[in-house]
Amino acid sequence: MPVPAPSSSWIPAALTRLAHADALRPTEAPHLLAYLATIHDPRRGRGRRHPLVAILAMAAAAVLTGARSMTAIAEWAADTPQPVRAALGTRRDAPDHWVVPAEATIRRTLGRVDPTALAAVIGAWLADRDRPGQQQRRRAVAVDGKTLRGARRDGRQVHLLAAMDHTTRAVLAQRQVDGAPAKSLGSPRCWPTWT
Repeated sequence: MPVPAPSSSWIPAALTRLAHADALRPTEAPHLLAYLATIHDPRRGRGRRHPLVAILAMAAAAVLTGARSMTAIAEWAADTPQPVRAALGTRRDAPDHWVVPAEATIRRTLGRVDPTALAAVIGAWLADRDRPGQQQRRRAVAVDGKTLRGARRDGRQVHLLAAMDHTTRAVLAQRQVDGAPAKSLGSPRCWPTWT
């Protein structure tokens, strides 16, 4: 009987969007941390050793540098120099020494974070990262829907609707919708959640 493959290759879909983004510039780290700090920490207060924002920031930075699995994210975090760890908000263990979480902690934490909230925050950061130096311009957004083959929820097929920014090619939002995506596009209930 075949053994299922380990889930080391699974990365939250919101983080995989970063794989196509430009590298993180040093001045953007605090900006990204501010966005990530808005995400609710799903862990219980007892036993938390590492801040959620640090785990999310390390995962985002690792994906921006090419990490494609949880193992790669953990290896990237373990190899980071102390100043990078400090800039990403990791836990301070001693003067001038910051500690990164183990792979199991990163995996468990990312598995519990609300994927919709993470996707919204990453999409907002990608959309806003180049705005300060640019003049205001109109934004082109593409909306596309897909029916997932073989995927069922409550006995019904799963239909997804996604919005993508043409300039950055970042997915701004993705939602599960009732019915076929083509029918959902015209629904007045759909548009307030996108705008």
